[in-house]
Parts: sequence; C-alpha cells; structure tokens
Amino acid sequence: MVHIEGDRLNPVASISSCKVCRGRAPLCGVVDFNKNCEERRGHFLPLAAIPIYYHRCDDCGLVFTHAFDRWSKHAFATHIYNAAYADVDPDYIAARPAANAPAIANIVARGDRLKCLDYGGGNGQLAALLRERGVDAHSWDPMGQAGTEPSSDSFDLVTAFEVLEHTPEPRVTVANALSKLRPQGVMLFTTLTIDTLPPRAMDHWYIAPRNGHITIHTCRSLDTLFEAFGYRVRHLDQNTHLALREVPDWLS
Repeated sequence: MVHIEGDRLNPVASISSCKVCRGRAPLCGVVDFNKNCEERRGHFLPLAAIPIYYHRCDDCGLVFTHAFDRWSKHAFATHIYNAAYADVDPDYIAARPAANAPAIANIVARGDRLKCLDYGGGNGQLAALLRERGVDAHSWDPMGQAGTEPSSDSFDLVTAFEVLEHTPEPRVTVANALSKLRPQGVMLFTTLTIDTLPPRAMDHWYIAPRNGHITIHTCRSLDTLFEAFGYRVRHLDQNTHLALREVPDWLS
C-alpha cells in the first residue's frame, strides 16, 4: 500500500476546474496507481488497490488528476521516481538522451554560441552528451533534491523531453520553464497529445500514474497553456512541439 503525504489522497469531486483553461472538467475515468506505460509491452505490476481518478476538460480536452496535488518532492521520489522507475520507463536512463542529443546538437549548431537548458533533465545525461559535442548545455530538474535553479533570461533553447505530463501544476511548470528563456529563445518539448479520447477510455497506454503521467495534453490544451504566456506552439507531430514568440534568426 502506498503511503500518501497527508495520510490520504484528495477527495474526488465529480466536476473539477481545468488546470489549464479553467473550463468545466467532469470525471472521465479511473485507473489503478500501478498502471504503467510498459503494459503495452506486457509488463504488468500487481494492482496497488489505490484508485486514481482523472478529469477531462470539456473545452480544451486536458486529462488530469488531482490525486497528487499535495504530494511533496519526497513523496514523488519515494513512490514514483524510485529505484523501480526504470522498470516502467526503461528509456529514460540512457536510450532517450542518446536519441535526442544528435538532433539538439544539430539545432544548436545553427546559431552562434547558443546556450541550452534541459529542463526536467533527470540524471543530466542529455546535457552531458551535448557538452561532449561542444554545446553549452546545462540541466536542471525541478523534482530534483539538489542543485541550484538556473537564472531567468539565460538560455536560447530550453528543452523538456517527457516533462509536461508529469506535473500536477501545468501553468506553474510552463511559466518556470519559459522564464529561463532569453527574449528570442524557444522551447522544444515532447509530450504525447491525445486529441480524441472516447468516454471512460482509460486504457490508453500514456495514461499511467505509476510513470507519473498525471496531466495529459491535447494540441488545444498546449496552445491555450502557452498562449497565456505570449507564446505560440508549433506541433511538429503528435509528440514533438516548439513554443516561441517569434522565429529567431538561427532557426529561420
């Protein structure tokens, strides 16, 4: 049984307010805490007997849960981002950083001494690989237990690979990430958008609380979220997105 900070999960309301657009968000389904992304590859954990209820916004389509709203960093580290996390996200340690590093290095090479921050960078592996390629790359994870937060207005490029689905506070997280950008900086990020979800269709592999997937976006919810901070989003595909105010010279 998972111990929850404050002794229990938050009570579940049948109607909530969307965490992005404040729209009406009724309950859309419930899954067990141990539902994880690797179930699509046959890796099923024993049921934790802890129900995680998700709401879905009628307006922007955001799917989210309030179950973790009161969790501390310690709670996340203990129950989600623990030694067993690699079992439900085996790519995060090495495969994902190794796959992303060449593309980011090629983007940065288009500019002159661009400075890059990997936001939510976990173990810092991507930034380390980029530095090996000569990139002025840094890493910071708001869920980390140590490290100094980078200064605002310091980076030309902020990357956030598989980050936005993990935050219980999407507006706070995006505001913080965007604050690190210089005026003409851009944010490149990945999060799978699910624009069509039938009622109570909670079997989608990406809805996975054991992975920390607690805020699931649509293209519209991302547009609304970033627009509030003066950015527009280019959806490069269902998973990859670019947020910017204007196209910088090095990206044009």
